[in-house]
Amino acid sequence: MFYENLKRICAEKGTSPTTAAIAAGLSSAAPVYWKRGSVPKADTVQKLADFLGVTVNDLLSDTPAPSKLHREQGEKIAVLASVGAGIPLEAINTFDQDDPDSWEEISKLDAEKGEYFALKIRGNSMDPLIRYGEIVIVRKQAEYNDGDIVVVLINGDEGVCKLLEYRDNGGICLRSLNPDYPPLVYTREQVENLPVRIMGRCVERRGKL
Repeated sequence: MFYENLKRICAEKGTSPTTAAIAAGLSSAAPVYWKRGSVPKADTVQKLADFLGVTVNDLLSDTPAPSKLHREQGEKIAVLASVGAGIPLEAINTFDQDDPDSWEEISKLDAEKGEYFALKIRGNSMDPLIRYGEIVIVRKQAEYNDGDIVVVLINGDEGVCKLLEYRDNGGICLRSLNPDYPPLVYTREQVENLPVRIMGRCVERRGKL
């Protein structure tokens, strides 16, 4: 049931099992083994669940999910701005409450767990995981870990989406998934004085036609 659940959820989220595998730090060939009946380790299933914005039980359950048409209506969250997935770019406020494209929806269960917002990505430094023009769902957190994909605000108005790495000296490194882009490295002093602020962790991406 694992692969069937994963395939269905990915389709609903506008992504694919291959993209989910890459998000979990695995080879793009991993879905081939899952299709044959293999189930990844618990920590990998958790990473897949985090990326897709679902629970581990949603991926492992043997009970067929109810029709999407009969699911409870979710909570709307605003697409607040466009941010760069490349060099830091000025975060542009794109929110228009009368524009349907300025809103995304998350489940009521997720909405009860924390504070979320959405952003539109400009640039291709996070290819192939997050592509130009896609929307990322971002959750505010008290703490962030190495390997988290985060949205960072630099110098007050330059937004960027990157993979987070902490440095022993108190600095941080913001890495791209696209090897054509060099990492952005900030010392502890720069983090404090620019400042460099982590705004939230990307928990889901949604493709746009």
